[in-house]
Amino acid sequence: MANLKFTLTSYDPVYAVAPEVRIAESEVRAQALRWLELNHCKEGEKAKLTDQFVRSHVEELNSVDELLIFIRYNMYKDNREAQQLADQDVIIAELPQQLVDECIYAARMRIDDAFRRGGITAADYCENNGITEEELIANVDAKAIQSLKEDSALAAVADHMNFTLEPEDFYAIIPGESIEEKAYKRRQIEADGRLAGMEEYALKTKALNYVMDNAMVKRVDDPSVDYVRYGDVSSVVKTAASEYPEAFGM
Repeated sequence: MANLKFTLTSYDPVYAVAPEVRIAESEVRAQALRWLELNHCKEGEKAKLTDQFVRSHVEELNSVDELLIFIRYNMYKDNREAQQLADQDVIIAELPQQLVDECIYAARMRIDDAFRRGGITAADYCENNGITEEELIANVDAKAIQSLKEDSALAAVADHMNFTLEPEDFYAIIPGESIEEKAYKRRQIEADGRLAGMEEYALKTKALNYVMDNAMVKRVDDPSVDYVRYGDVSSVVKTAASEYPEAFGM
């Protein structure tokens, strides 16, 4: 069956509330102890999370609270990738839902075909996996809709924006330590006959970056807080403490 394609009803920026990824306070305290032991403890000395210990060992800090704010800030800064992925999940979920009925129908046809080719029935599968047929259908439908949003919608954005691929678009999706290594891997992919698939993925990645950069987001679901263009606040992911001090115990 051919891949479903559609045109979105709107290409306006997505509006979404994308909360800050929270790190468990127990992890912050554990990291604080490790930091003290690594940087300020003598050999064999055991770090303590007390004001006296911090004050006597760290010249620029006077209390456990100050230490935890410092550690918390750096952990969130290092957590940038996790925050971006969480933001992406929220923003992509807000893309308009199109062709849902057709998508679900196609997904159910595919699963029925898979069962037939495997010589089993849906009832057999459900019994073997400890689920009901209603749960199976709900799961198939949910995955189909999510795929539609994440895949077809991004393809529609790429088509609408007339995106073309530049070398840097390939390098952005190919792992490697240098441009030369990435270029070599691209040539290998082309030689293996897998370039078309990589081009499709690169276009959707470019569309995703466009959607993300232009999305309008805020961190709290509060009418008094304004939405801000994601591309303008991406640095906030790295410097979240200055923008959202209440999340950092300040």
